[in-house]
Amino acid sequence: MLVTFQFPLSDARPFDPDPELRLGLPDWSNLATAINPQFVHRFGRAVERRSQPDLAWPDEQKFCRAHRALRFPNLAAHPAGAPGKELHPQCAFRRLFCDGATVARVEVGIVHSRSAPPLTGLATHEILAVLVSLCEMPAQVPAENALSRPAPLITRGPALATLFTRATLGTAILAKLPRAAQLVEAGVPLAVVELGPLEAETTLDPQGFTPVPTAKTCGAEVLFGRVRSHSGIIPVWLLRRGTATNDQLRSLRLCLLRLHAEQECLDLILKQLRRNRLLNPSTESSVDALDKYFNERTRLINQREWSGVGQSAILAAVEAATLVTPPATKANFAARYDGARKNVWKKVDEYQQRRLSARLVPVINVAPGGTYMENHVSVSGSGNIVNIAKYMENVTNTVQGNLKSSDASTQVKDLISQLTAQITAIADKADPKVTKTMGADLTTLSNEIAQDEPRRPWYELSLKGLKDAAMAVGDIAKPILQTVGLLTPLLLP
Repeated sequence: MLVTFQFPLSDARPFDPDPELRLGLPDWSNLATAINPQFVHRFGRAVERRSQPDLAWPDEQKFCRAHRALRFPNLAAHPAGAPGKELHPQCAFRRLFCDGATVARVEVGIVHSRSAPPLTGLATHEILAVLVSLCEMPAQVPAENALSRPAPLITRGPALATLFTRATLGTAILAKLPRAAQLVEAGVPLAVVELGPLEAETTLDPQGFTPVPTAKTCGAEVLFGRVRSHSGIIPVWLLRRGTATNDQLRSLRLCLLRLHAEQECLDLILKQLRRNRLLNPSTESSVDALDKYFNERTRLINQREWSGVGQSAILAAVEAATLVTPPATKANFAARYDGARKNVWKKVDEYQQRRLSARLVPVINVAPGGTYMENHVSVSGSGNIVNIAKYMENVTNTVQGNLKSSDASTQVKDLISQLTAQITAIADKADPKVTKTMGADLTTLSNEIAQDEPRRPWYELSLKGLKDAAMAVGDIAKPILQTVGLLTPLLLP
């Protein structure tokens, strides 16, 4: 089993008139990998792929290592999955890709250790249990002067975006970091689970997943769905070779990863325009650069086939797993995009209307012995939850269930129930992203409370996350800060 996590990083600095916001090196169009290889500070040096480059992706022949950027403390001590059906994790690769312009991404591959007994005949819920455990695996990203504290793997996107910004800015002009940091953002992470021929049951048909016709995937089994972990919802592709060759399966995996990164980065560039961070002021060169980017990327995303893989069928599977409601108003800001070619903007406008639509998506929860479907969760854009009331309802149900099965003291349970009510009370007044962060931390806290042997590091991370988020919200979150203050000495004596 190979589980690949991707963290897309959108870099809008090439559209800013200030050329000092990003270093000119490394030369991503042709990385030097032999004598004196190029490198990215705090990530790693440039290398070439060991296997032959895929003809559909000539720009992915070289990349920079990312072993310094993302670290797993004591990885072998974190088996993933249900007891007896666990993946013993071993890091296969950590890579930084960049197209030299706007699309960067960190990809991490986790495999089952060869020294452990092989995985065989896994049921669907056992496969997803492995995935959920890996999502929560502690990971560290270097901070300004030292390693950050461990946090769940799938939450590391923003930290990687910050690290990439610093590493490509240059120490001589750190005064420009605030502006550079505004223009580099992390997109929604993606997981791709590639199964060996004997690792899973004969039929892959998990509830809530949408299959792609094998005629469009060179004979490989491909399914798309969204899975909830303790730290949030992650889009997931399940792959099995079927009648495809190993090269075709590899090409398919590259296609899924590349397509996700391109869409996430395009979404974020459009968001930067809506925030008035780009073309402010508008210059001829910046408009030309955006013209070129939009024309190339919309064509890349919309093409029907990549190296024998039916890309349109892949997009159709994502859309089939989504109930789309068009936006009530068109967010057309072409008037500010003065000088843009109309034919380019027409493609961009069609793309953004599809991605900005409100979408109801089924989410799979993994439980011991099986999976169950959650009510459809409303999302928009690049997958951010916008139906906060429904989100907090799900959080509340999870917390209440965990408290019922917990052996914690009545005082601790009452304070966590109080904390749940306080977060729900401000949910519609705070930034949805902050509310989601507090909900995730609260869920993690309640999950640990329900454990036979709660882990102190998760208490620390959850309480700190709740405190930081409440401070960011302001005065209306003071009751949350007070409750966290009362919980801290009880959980961290």
